[in-house]
Amino acid sequence: PLRLNVFIAAPEDALNGVIEKHAGVRHLVDNGWVHLFRLADEGRVIRRYVGGLQWEAAA
Repeated sequence: PLRLNVFIAAPEDALNGVIEKHAGVRHLVDNGWVHLFRLADEGRVIRRYVGGLQWEAAA
């Protein structure tokens, strides 16, 4: 099976709000079907979603 990588330039609180509000989205990202990355304003990947509304610094 293939996984989808999604790169979004938005505040972390806003992303967590969407994940929290929409069970379908949360299921996809918490179970690894969608890999979610947060972008800085200049387009660089700065954070990676690891599940449970938790993020880690991107390498």
